Amino acid sequence: MKQIGMMIDLNRCIGCRTCVVACRNYHELFDHQTADPDNIPYYLRVESRVQGAFPDLTMDTWIRPCQHCPEPGCLDACPEGAIAKDLETGVVQIDEEKCAGCQAETGSYPEEKAKSAPCTATCPAHLNVQGYVNMAALGQFDEALKLIKKENPFPAVCGRVCHHPCEEACSRGEKDTPVAINAIKRFIADLDLDPETRHVPAIKAAKDQRVAVVGAGPAGLTCAYFLAREGYPVTVFEQLPVAGGMMAVGIPAYRLPNDILEAEIRVITDMGVDIRTDVALGDDVTIDTLREDGYDALFIASGLQLTGRLDVVGENLPGVHSSLDILKDAALGNPVELGEKVIVIGGGNAAVDAALTVKRLGAKNVSLVCLEQRGEMPAWEHEINDALEENIEIINGLGPMRFVEEDGRLAGVEFQRCTAVFDEDGGFAPAYDDCELTSMEADSAIVSISLVGEREFAEDGGIALTSAGRLWADPLTLQTRLDWVFAGGDSVHGSTSVIEAIASGKQAAASIDRYVRGLDLKAAEERDWTMAGKVFREQYDTSERVAIPRLAPEEREGNFNELEQTLTQDMVMAEAKRCLNCGCACMQSCPFGVLQFDGKAGISHKCNFCYDLITTGQKPVCAEVCLTDALTVGESELLKQEAESRGLAIIEELSRASHLYVK
Repeated sequence: MKQIGMMIDLNRCIGCRTCVVACRNYHELFDHQTADPDNIPYYLRVESRVQGAFPDLTMDTWIRPCQHCPEPGCLDACPEGAIAKDLETGVVQIDEEKCAGCQAETGSYPEEKAKSAPCTATCPAHLNVQGYVNMAALGQFDEALKLIKKENPFPAVCGRVCHHPCEEACSRGEKDTPVAINAIKRFIADLDLDPETRHVPAIKAAKDQRVAVVGAGPAGLTCAYFLAREGYPVTVFEQLPVAGGMMAVGIPAYRLPNDILEAEIRVITDMGVDIRTDVALGDDVTIDTLREDGYDALFIASGLQLTGRLDVVGENLPGVHSSLDILKDAALGNPVELGEKVIVIGGGNAAVDAALTVKRLGAKNVSLVCLEQRGEMPAWEHEINDALEENIEIINGLGPMRFVEEDGRLAGVEFQRCTAVFDEDGGFAPAYDDCELTSMEADSAIVSISLVGEREFAEDGGIALTSAGRLWADPLTLQTRLDWVFAGGDSVHGSTSVIEAIASGKQAAASIDRYVRGLDLKAAEERDWTMAGKVFREQYDTSERVAIPRLAPEEREGNFNELEQTLTQDMVMAEAKRCLNCGCACMQSCPFGVLQFDGKAGISHKCNFCYDLITTGQKPVCAEVCLTDALTVGESELLKQEAESRGLAIIEELSRASHLYVK
């Protein structure tokens, strides 16, 4: 395919906006109420940057039209098939006859429609939720899977274990109940489990720079996935005998079956990523040896592998275990013998998972005891409800005072009443009344409190730590104080969810790509994720939210069969039609923010590179009127050659699609 582009010379552009006015006049964009952003219906905008320090300052200006991307995200995101890339010119166009503005009602004020849908804005990885939900409503499941995997390599995992903040923010919840977004994603993602329907992303041209990743959890594998897509050779080192990190050994199989995780990891290895298990950082490899082995960048996502201590009497008795060890042994098939009466200490998700796991392993009486009152428990509400359904006794407001010994092993736990968990500033500072004690007999106790990471490798390798004992990394770039080393995931942020770890891995991959290309790490463009505040939908599908099938409590006893079941295709399509379409899928997929929305017509529109002119041998209007000859039009590859012949350097951070920005 030929790709027509434009070369914008920053040496010549003076930011006069003559091109902007000419574009507006030629396309008759006069009504300032029919387009956003900024309520100004221009297809071009002038951008600028100031460099240097006073008094030696320089300012560059340039124009930003539609970039006519080689692989347009807007095209992939459009559920209406209204966007196409012309085979002769590479120009991306919107068919106004097909575009329905993602079910926009004519007369909608464009300001809200142009903002991000709340589901996309609140997703830590910013998936184009509206796009794939609308595709599901139309039965376009293959296209929906490809759209999801642009941002998330683990959709089948997330479809089972994500805490779905997208649903909490869903505008449909203001009318009745949120769209079952996670269940829809799960159905779509399960296509990836079948070798005939799975999606392995295309790999760009191979690059010479090698990247090492420590930790094969969600952050590390996500970083590897996105770097592999860019063509980098990536090697992942994992200290466990299996890949997946906490997804493999910290989430029970009744929530996340092993074959689901293995199938999604297999896609990553099929992309060329080399995963080496049973390799520990600090023991088998070090930061220095990885550098000596020729790796150009390193991402540390080693996670949190150790359980914190309670520092109470009897904590080291036989019969006292950590939830991490119990979950890991159960996942790896190691024998777990706990007796009939088990106490789990903790109020988080890991504590609930440990309680439900030991119940499945044969414990008759399982109690979960925590400091927090019911409304303060950090475990997600649906996990707590699962525990109650399976007759786990939850006892709130108690903290362990000592583990009781009898004949050299645990016989019970003595608790004291917790009068407050947090101080006035909201910090964790439990207070107790040791005059009010409660004793409970137990064959085993499982401690599930905060996790910590191994940090000897950091101290030996010169990686700075925070006051909380976690790895320090720049919050924007995830770069450590060793410029070639980056860190993220739980090892930096503390215990987070799978989707938050995925977001961290994406962030690291973007920074590493910029680092090895010699670009300014902090110059990356920030997306605006401002949420739409009002939905202009007078008419919508009033169907009730689908009931997600689940195993009955009696069906869960003594096995690790998956608790929640996948929806049928008919259920998915019906549920997806409940979406109110807060924003426009194409706008939310555009990394340059150049699409507009016509509220009167209820459609999206944008720069089409003056298609009617360039296909008849003429210049687009912007290039025709430029007073300083800053704009040159031609085939993208030929423009690169012209820039080189004129001694102009391509500015890579701006030249991310078909147009070249040079200086």
